[in-house]
Amino acid sequence: MAHNNFHMLMQSILNAPLWVQEVVYLDIKQHLEEVLPNAAVDAKPNEVYPAYTPEITFKGKQELETHNNGLDFNIYKYLKCALNKQRVIDITLDNFWTLEESSSYLSQCIKMEFIKPPEALILAAIHYMSGEIRLGEYVKRLNKIDIKELDDVLRKQKQHNEQNPDAQLKIGEIMVDMGYVANKDIDKIIHTKSEAKKRYILANENKPAAITPTAPNLPKTPANDELVKKLMIENKLLKDKLRAIFNIQNKHKQ
Repeated sequence: MAHNNFHMLMQSILNAPLWVQEVVYLDIKQHLEEVLPNAAVDAKPNEVYPAYTPEITFKGKQELETHNNGLDFNIYKYLKCALNKQRVIDITLDNFWTLEESSSYLSQCIKMEFIKPPEALILAAIHYMSGEIRLGEYVKRLNKIDIKELDDVLRKQKQHNEQNPDAQLKIGEIMVDMGYVANKDIDKIIHTKSEAKKRYILANENKPAAITPTAPNLPKTPANDELVKKLMIENKLLKDKLRAIFNIQNKHKQ
């Protein structure tokens, strides 16, 4: 598996003395408590969507080799990362995607049976982060409310908003008001969804693998040769832009 900036960041922390790791842990814990003061960070590793490792299927491997369906090039990039057993966080950062974009590609791969469907909680997160389902449906899939309670919430929201057009309530507020979901849970879900739209570039002097110009694995044809040339040019432009960003960041630090 190719190393990436996130891997190097984590290795620098894990290789540090224990007394350094303890302070890093405390600082991060304090930061999370400040961002979401009422939400305990108690999720299990298999419940954290960005830590999930997508599993490519035989059908996915065939499509990656042949490109028979002529899909979006990002789909093939995702499949290649899955073939290398990368986690969602590594795939997302390596390709400079937002989590929302990454989730959309993953969702498409699952629907086309190129990626094995994950457990229900992770699948729900994929669909929510990609914008395929809304908050109410997501909360239902997390088993925090059932279908009848969701119907009650939607009915009450519609009634309230029709009667109070200048003071409308969002579905999360209704669920909390009706006592179906804790306020801390809704805050965490909404905040995570908002953060999924952000693009994150790790400042590092090492060049990320994602911006290294490489030719995709396409059959040898004149049309594909032109596509490869175009992609190489786009990769070079992206690399130049990222180098400029890194240089600006380094100047600010000096």
